[in-house]
Amino acid sequence: MAGNLRVLVAYASKYGSTEGVAERIAANLQPGGDRVELLPVDEVADAGAYDAVIFGSAVCNQRWLPEADRFVQRNREALASRPVWLLSVGTFGDSKRIIGPLMKREPKGIHTLDQAIHPREYRVFAGVIDRHQWPFLSRLLYHSLGGHLGDNRDWPAIEAWAERIRQALRSTNAEQAPHRPTGP
Repeated sequence: MAGNLRVLVAYASKYGSTEGVAERIAANLQPGGDRVELLPVDEVADAGAYDAVIFGSAVCNQRWLPEADRFVQRNREALASRPVWLLSVGTFGDSKRIIGPLMKREPKGIHTLDQAIHPREYRVFAGVIDRHQWPFLSRLLYHSLGGHLGDNRDWPAIEAWAERIRQALRSTNAEQAPHRPTGP
């Protein structure tokens, strides 16, 4: 019984990188038949109107954007009572060999949020790093840690994550389907 969930993909994006990730996730959820809505967090009236939420923000200075924090504060109760997946978009993704595990600690406060709403999963994806957005010393440090300027989004990893979410939503649909007796 696919197609009966209302799913929100909400994002807070500073330069468009996180918006692009959210768009790709929403597009990959569409084939599941659920009603998927893609919205910037400031346009979400009530996350409680949705059966599931995928939410992400850019990370700047080790924090989510202010509008992302406001979204969480406005919707904390609703987020805690439904399936939620969280993501951050920052300098490095969580799959980078040495620094990746450290990225799971960003943004500041993610552990507290994890304890409050119990998301199904939290991922960190690398974003687009443009030269003009970073001061020279920051770029130097970034390069020394193995970072590269340009579009670092790992589209296959993002699409695979969206597929796992789609499968989980399919399971949620099956759980919510009314029981129909079988047999003669």
